[in-house]
Amino acid sequence: MDIRECEELLDDLASRGLVEAGYSLSREGREAIKVVLTGGVFDVLHVGHLATLEEAKRLGDVLVVVVARDETVERLKGRRPLNKEEDRLRLVSALKPVDMALLGDLEDMFKVVELVKPDVIALGYDQKHDEEAIREELSRRGLDADVVRLKIRVPGVKSSMIIARMSGRGAGAQERGENRS
Repeated sequence: MDIRECEELLDDLASRGLVEAGYSLSREGREAIKVVLTGGVFDVLHVGHLATLEEAKRLGDVLVVVVARDETVERLKGRRPLNKEEDRLRLVSALKPVDMALLGDLEDMFKVVELVKPDVIALGYDQKHDEEAIREELSRRGLDADVVRLKIRVPGVKSSMIIARMSGRGAGAQERGENRS
């Protein structure tokens, strides 16, 4: 779609009251779309990430992805990511299922939720978030979103496994005589 086609589409949406001047969504326009929010580290991007994002996208019309900050990853995993947050953000933004990607908040993960106001929060199958605790915090903050646990899993594909293989500690390294530990 070229710029002219985009402008025509936006003009059409504005004429139907779905966007306002300056092309921001009107209340009616926002109510007409289902926004899905998901997040992750996305340090070593792989097909499992893509499958997860595709599944999340199928839950709605717009997929917003929160990329974890370097400091947050270090605090939660005990190590900094291999790739800088800006690079991870750029890569995730370029993926076809992703409509928007942004960096998470350093202090409060719900600040992004308050900003985006998603209809659905999609958690990865392996994420350690407690679904009920998220629902309770949403309610406490006056936010209304379904919280779902995504089921898709690509066997044998996890960033930690890829990193281990790259460093010579993973599956197959011992058979090749590469295990240096």
